[in-house]
Amino acid sequence: LRTTDGTDSPLASEISSPIVESGMLTIGDAVAPLRTPERPELVPSPLFYDNPAHTKLMADMLSTYMTGEKAMLVIGNQGVGKNKLVDRLLELLSAEREYVQLHRDTTLQSLTVLPLLDKGRVVYQDSPLVQAVEHGRILVVDEADKAPLEVVCLLKSLVEDGEMHLGDGRRIL
Repeated sequence: LRTTDGTDSPLASEISSPIVESGMLTIGDAVAPLRTPERPELVPSPLFYDNPAHTKLMADMLSTYMTGEKAMLVIGNQGVGKNKLVDRLLELLSAEREYVQLHRDTTLQSLTVLPLLDKGRVVYQDSPLVQAVEHGRILVVDEADKAPLEVVCLLKSLVEDGEMHLGDGRRIL
């Protein structure tokens, strides 16, 4: 990549491809320990081709991750690869991912409990959000802008307060 004055941009010249060695992930100046997944099938494995722009964004995301920040907001136009970028970073970290896609009909109950049909009976199972909190997994919330206000407020309180009360009386931290 070149800038308007013909010099190499920092994007192309300063950030090398991600390096995974000795239990550590290095992207640019950002370094993080790899995680040990309990359920490797939950570690994403996207079809991804590294390029300097994406590598720079992943370096920024990894730096933010290493600060201990509880939440990260990735904003961009539809179809630009936000989920692919997050999935690639999680793959490099060996981090398990839970996924929730929100929409205008998402309710507080649907955000915390999933009804399933098991041998002809309806049973309720913890949602991906609850699973992520209970097992220390990364939760990817997609389309948050489409969710009703009460759902966004619940997610905001979980991030800010670090706890949430469930409909069955449990409290998750």
